[in-house]
Amino acid sequence: MGLFDRFKKRFKKTTEEEITAEEDSVEAEEAVEQGIRLKEALDENRPASQIAAPTTPPDTENEWDDSKDITADPFAKPVGRKERKKAHRAASVEKAERPSDPKKPKVKDPMQSTTGHRLVVSGPAEIEVDLSDSTTITGGRVLKGSAKLDRLLEELEEELISSDMAHSAVEQVIHTLKATLIGSRITTAKKIEKVVEEALRSTLLRLLEAGYWDFDKTVESYLGEEGPVVIMIVGVNGTGKTTTTAKLANRMSQQGLSVVLAAADTFRAGAIDQLTAHAERLGVRCIRSQRGGDAAAVARDAVESAKARGEDIVIIDTAGRMQNKTNLMEELRKVHRVTQPHLVIFVADALAGNDAVTQATEFQRMLNFDGAALCKLDTDAKGGAALSIAHATGRPIVLAGVGQGYDDLIDFDPAWFIDSILD
Repeated sequence: MGLFDRFKKRFKKTTEEEITAEEDSVEAEEAVEQGIRLKEALDENRPASQIAAPTTPPDTENEWDDSKDITADPFAKPVGRKERKKAHRAASVEKAERPSDPKKPKVKDPMQSTTGHRLVVSGPAEIEVDLSDSTTITGGRVLKGSAKLDRLLEELEEELISSDMAHSAVEQVIHTLKATLIGSRITTAKKIEKVVEEALRSTLLRLLEAGYWDFDKTVESYLGEEGPVVIMIVGVNGTGKTTTTAKLANRMSQQGLSVVLAAADTFRAGAIDQLTAHAERLGVRCIRSQRGGDAAAVARDAVESAKARGEDIVIIDTAGRMQNKTNLMEELRKVHRVTQPHLVIFVADALAGNDAVTQATEFQRMLNFDGAALCKLDTDAKGGAALSIAHATGRPIVLAGVGQGYDDLIDFDPAWFIDSILD
């Protein structure tokens, strides 16, 4: 992409004194503590603007009477940096073990589909983001918060926005990167460029870490149930839903599964003929009706037909819907109600950039989906959509279109994607 290289080069040109502090200095200790606070805020999903250095409350005559805080012993020995770190960690553990508030609304299980089926975690779900405290390494200098660091991060923020990333995702990247960098140690063995590269990689992986699940293993886990596995394909106009439907049919057929396509896009001229042509080339059945027919009826007929014949998979190709058209979205919800699909896949166009993120967010608000298929990743897309959709919707990108052929649909691998934009 180029922008990350420019960011790292700016760091390399920066003098150590501008963004680092000498080992064991007061500045270094403050940087370590600031880094710990930033990481704690990340864990609590608090914005960086709410993070402040601890201050001593003003003394008033009666304040201590009802205070539940423990007052420090003025005769105690000064607490060193290691002791403060241990205290921070102990407080974090105590908070994690504290019983949750029963009045707090429960968050929907990210490993459950929109119709209550379990999603099988595998592969990309094993992402590990290294935000560990690197201050345990001795020697060198410590990266600190400074006006120079803020300027560098502001420049990166502008470049991320220009790469079609959503503003909320950009804010998360900058917040996480700052938490990762501040308090990190620079040594002769670990130069500043390497620290920055590792911080960028960890930050971007954190952005993509929404509950990842394995498409093939999830489908396989449903095969023993009564009736076919139903997969519903949704998205706005022109994103590649019909082509993705055909690629999925090819993928399932190559695994020895019997597939039925449902031409539920009864609105777009030629959509039924296009899907029928794909079905003939792939050697699978296609259930269709006349243009203008009831999409929900077509989808239901396909499920019933597959059930009667003992076939494995039904893939429903729905009509493109602009996410702001309430009446058209209601038709999609009707298809969903009638068929109760095991999986709903949202198809997005990587070239649409920030528009794809807006579309996914609105679709998720009106019709929940379980994962996204991002098409055209083989083009010169800037990558902003891929870095934003999971963050904006809480649902991962599980499939990636990397060409026009039937075999050009692969599992989306966050590590591969991050490598492709960093290397």
